[in-house]
This record gives sequence, C-alpha cells and structure tokens, in this order.
Amino acid sequence: MRIRTLTVFLAFALTAGVHAQNTDIEALAGLQFNFGNPGARSLGMGGAFLGLADDASAAEANPAGLSILRKAEVSLEVRNYLENQILTTSGTFPDFERTAFGHHSDRAVISFASAVVPVRNFTFGAYFHEPLRNQGAGAVIPQRNPLTGQIEKDLPVFYMEQQNNQPIGGPLSFEECEAVKDRNNDPFSCLGYEVFPFISALDVQQRTFGVAGAWQVTPKFSVGATARYHTFKEDAFTFRIDRFFNFVGYAVQATGDVSEDGTEIEIKEETDFTFTAGFKWAPSDKLSFGGVYKKGPTFDAPTFLATDATDRLFVRVGNTEFHTPDVAGLGVSYRPIPVLTINFDAVHVKYTNLVDDFTTTVAIGDLDEPYITHDVTELHLGGEYFFATRIPFAIRAGYWREPAHAIEYNGPLDTPDRIAAAFIYPEGKDQNHFSIGAGIALPRFQIDFAYDTSDTYKVGSISMVTRF
Repeated sequence: MRIRTLTVFLAFALTAGVHAQNTDIEALAGLQFNFGNPGARSLGMGGAFLGLADDASAAEANPAGLSILRKAEVSLEVRNYLENQILTTSGTFPDFERTAFGHHSDRAVISFASAVVPVRNFTFGAYFHEPLRNQGAGAVIPQRNPLTGQIEKDLPVFYMEQQNNQPIGGPLSFEECEAVKDRNNDPFSCLGYEVFPFISALDVQQRTFGVAGAWQVTPKFSVGATARYHTFKEDAFTFRIDRFFNFVGYAVQATGDVSEDGTEIEIKEETDFTFTAGFKWAPSDKLSFGGVYKKGPTFDAPTFLATDATDRLFVRVGNTEFHTPDVAGLGVSYRPIPVLTINFDAVHVKYTNLVDDFTTTVAIGDLDEPYITHDVTELHLGGEYFFATRIPFAIRAGYWREPAHAIEYNGPLDTPDRIAAAFIYPEGKDQNHFSIGAGIALPRFQIDFAYDTSDTYKVGSISMVTRF
C-alpha cells in the first residue's frame, strides 16, 4: 500500500495586523481548560458554592457572600492537580487510538490566599488566586520496540480516492480504499495519508489579584463586587517533523516577541483588568440564593512560525489573543436541618471566547469557522454534613457535569490537510466529576481537605482559615 506522509504545510497567508482569538497549533489540541471556584470546602461540594458563599473564598466565587463574615480572617489554599491532554496518536481511519498525556503541577502550589475585614455593614477583602496552571507535553510519532526497533504503533493513517492525481471525497478506511482500487482496476486510484508527526509542549499560567467589597443592603440581601488585576504567561510550542524526523517547522503561541536575532521567543508577562459582580439573598435561615458574573480577561499571545522558508528564524504571523471565558452563575443553598447543607449551582461558561476570529497555521484554506467550541452550562451539586462533636468536623461530597468544550475542527473533510486537522482537533467528551471532602472547624481556626476526580482531571486541595 502506497502511503504519503502528510506534512501539513505552514500557511503564511495570515494577517499579522489583525487581532484574533487563539490558534490551532497542536500544543492546544485536546485540552479542556477548567475554571473552578477556589477553596477546599467548595471543591469538596462539587464546586457548588454560589448560594452559600460564606467564607473568605467568596471574594472570588461570589463577593456578595463576604457580607456574612463578622470577624476578620485570613485564608490560604494549596492545590495539586493532574490534567490529561488527549491526542490522536495511532490507528487507521475510522479506528484511531487516542492517548492521554499528563499535564500536572510540579509541586503543591498556593492557589488562593485572602484577607477579609468587616466594617459595619461592609466587608472588604484582598486576595490572590491562580485559576489556570497547565504544564505538560505530548508527542505523535511512530512508537518503536525499544529492543528490536520495529514500529509497534504507527502514525494515524487515512485513505482518499484519487482522480487526476488529486485526492477527492472524504476519508476512507483501508478496506474501502482497496475496493476503490479494485473497482477502477488502478492501484493509484486510492492512496493513504499519514497524519504528520509532531512534538508539543505547553506552559500556561494565569494569576489574579483582587480587591473585593460587599455591602449588606438589608439583613437578607447583599451585593458585592471585585476589581481584578490579572497576569498571564503562555508558551505553547509545537515542533513539526516528517516520519524520518526531518525538520518541517516550529509553531508557537506565546506571550512575548521574537528575539533580535530571530532564534527564539522571549516570554514575558501580559496583564489585564476585569471585574466581578454578585448578589446574595437569604429569605430565611434555611434558604439562600446567589449569583455572579465574572468578566474574563484578554491577553495578547501572538503566533510565531519558523520554517526553512524563514531560514528557521521565527516570524510573527498572527496577533492572536487568549481570552479567558466570561462566566455567569446562579446558585441555591438549602439547609433542611441545622447540620446539613445542600447546594446547587448552574454556571454558564462562554468558552466560545477561545475561538472568536480563530487563526490557523495550517493549509486548510479560507473557512468561515474552521474551529469551534461550545458555550456550556455546568451543573454542580454538593452537600455538607456537620458532626456536633467536641471538635466539630464536617464531611462533604459533590458531583458536577462538565460538558465537552475542547476546541474542535469544524470544516469539510475534502482535502488531506483538512482531514488531518479534524483528527488532531476532534470533538471532545463530557466529563463527570465526583468530589469528596472533610474539614475541622474551631472558633478561630478551620482546615479543610478535598479531592475532585474525572476521567481527565484530578485535583487535591488543602485550605486553612484563621479568624481574629
């Protein structure tokens, strides 16, 4: 069977003077970024916290909830996580194998810290939050036996019918390709294409520094707002090669610019200002409602390419941006008995912010919406049960559903490059998250633990609160 290595050509028909959202380099394929509330207590209840919002983490989750705090307090959270990037690594159309490459924090990191002070009907706070940290790498290359050197898993392959030495139609399986050749009595009327090999790495980090305020308008109703200053660094890198490991090109999206000699990308920090606004209404001691809107920051993160055509020097090909999604949510908290609290949140995340005016670095042609993702509504449900013992402690559990929102190719499957783009950026999958947690609450000190797990994302958290 004749196979053509499909080295997707780098496209220079990009307009560097126009801002666009994100790009389709392989380092961003198969990722579902997660933007949850801070705090082990919230995490243990499946992230359902908007209607309750009764501790210092409310400064980020729902600032109106700060109004319930009547003592000054300081809080700190440490998190460690594992997130999988899913890439199509081998197989023959339509039976492909997808591999999970682990992205992780290299250590337990401080993900949230805050200080809150109540003043009469007002509460003020300052905080730090790290909503996004992702570090990892993946590779789509032939996998060989370490002893014999024989290829055990080859590159992803698909087949296409040929007319006048040009591919036509959509992707075919090996059996369908053989049938085409038999029908035409021509061994070259159907050819195979390998998805090109690549090695990718990603290092992205977003931090938020906020000043929050809440006003208890009436004993049952509060409003709050936060002014947020964000910092962002990204280095998403793809090294494109052919099956013989010959150089094809580099593709990079990064916060930075080309060095003077063009040999590297100098990474720097981008910044932005946004706001959060929220409310909390407690018509009774057993029932409360909360809502929040968070404006997502936008950061300049240009796209760069280096190929033989540029003498392997980096050139900027697109003034792309990374727009953290806007978020809006509503929550309810119900306490049927004094020791049991049940929370439910509906959180709408505008993930389409990631693909507005998308820039492509591969030769898929001029398409209106070459890549898409979906705005999603996450449903969070959780509960907390307190044991009124000498040292009060609580147990927590939660569930939430994370609808698929990975970036996916949205164009026709009529050329080899477009088909390859569809295999590299396939449709994502919904995730079901389950969480557990526990905590000890003393008058002046509280410590909480939580763990959240799904097929592709796992996070552990410890948070502490000291009251004065």
